[in-house]
Amino acid sequence: MKPLINYDDFAKLDLRVGEVVSVEEVVESEKLMKLVVDFGSEIGQKVIFSGIKKWYTVASLLNKKFIFCVNLAPKEFKFGQSYGMILGAGETEASLCILDKNLENGTAIK
Repeated sequence: MKPLINYDDFAKLDLRVGEVVSVEEVVESEKLMKLVVDFGSEIGQKVIFSGIKKWYTVASLLNKKFIFCVNLAPKEFKFGQSYGMILGAGETEASLCILDKNLENGTAIK
């Protein structure tokens, strides 16, 4: 287990519902997929690279809603910049955080 954090540290995360509107495998990478995610009118669309290629196909992600952290500092890849992170679990197999109800894109996770 990682060290305990206080509520103020957790509150710094901006977790939102996002809908994957475009997906492509990054050909030059064994792990990465490039997602274009719609977070609604307040945030708009963001490009997010994720190391989930081993477990997910384009069809399994496209037009689906997941939970993302949208306020990470951009991360530079040789293929472009990533502006967030999709939430998931697992080390030997990934499982992404999905919603049990159809919430609006950009809805804040509290």
